[in-house]
Amino acid sequence: MEIGGIINQMLVLFVIMIIGYIANKKNILDEYTNKKISSLLLNITSPALILSSVVNQSEKGDPNLVVSVVGLSIILYAILPFIGIFLAKILKVPKEDKSLYQFMTIFANIGFMGFPVIESIFGSEAVFFAAITNLIFNIFCYSYGVFLISENNKLSFDIKTLINPGIIVSIIAIVIYITNIEVSSIIKETTSLVGGITTPLAMMLIGSSLAQISIKEVFLERRLYPYTFIKQIIIPIIFFLVLRNFVTNELILGIIIIISGMPVGTITIMFCNEYEGNIKLASKAIFITTLCSVVTVPVLVYLLFI
Repeated sequence: MEIGGIINQMLVLFVIMIIGYIANKKNILDEYTNKKISSLLLNITSPALILSSVVNQSEKGDPNLVVSVVGLSIILYAILPFIGIFLAKILKVPKEDKSLYQFMTIFANIGFMGFPVIESIFGSEAVFFAAITNLIFNIFCYSYGVFLISENNKLSFDIKTLINPGIIVSIIAIVIYITNIEVSSIIKETTSLVGGITTPLAMMLIGSSLAQISIKEVFLERRLYPYTFIKQIIIPIIFFLVLRNFVTNELILGIIIIISGMPVGTITIMFCNEYEGNIKLASKAIFITTLCSVVTVPVLVYLLFI
């Protein structure tokens, strides 16, 4: 991995994000359009990207790699809640926001930003393994995540939330990968073309969403600066130093580390809207961590993999 190429890719993603920001300010995109684009990404283009990453592979799939990614993902999401609690404590987060900080620490932006960044750094094959991690992410998010955000634990896990195109396609992709099923060229080309619009569309969506936040108010949230540094630099480095002793596959190790260093997930706002969480704080955290990721991701790759 050439650091110059990675920095270039992150700058390209950042420029696309700015385009989305400007489009919102010029009323080309708005809150209603954002919701429609979000739905398009979640239900069509991202699943297509996941499927494309498998059906367009030339090499045979290794079932052991799938097991490794599932195991590492479970370990990752079992440890992150404790890190979230620790961060809230050392940063002296107000009691009413401690659960939200824990949620933000656990659930990073894998789908909208993780997939594009991982594809840019490691290639299209890596998206498949990131999708497996995202599958585990969804299981944790729609169970423990709901528990964290909802006030007085009034909401419970609903298995129906896990029945969505992303999950279904991820399972299909795993089956294709393990069994080495050959699919038609029509499916290959279709998934490649549709999945190909995920990256620019996702980055424009992030930029458009950030345009709806008061920038002046965002930068006054001082607690988010040390939080971002710890979340997106320190924690991934610690994970790397520990996991490199057990994970021999460099691609899998890289994917897990980059995912752990992703900014706060946009799903945080969705959950806060749905379950009456602190929407302002969630918006500020997404803005700061996403903006900083343009620098933190190349730094992380340089420190750990160059």
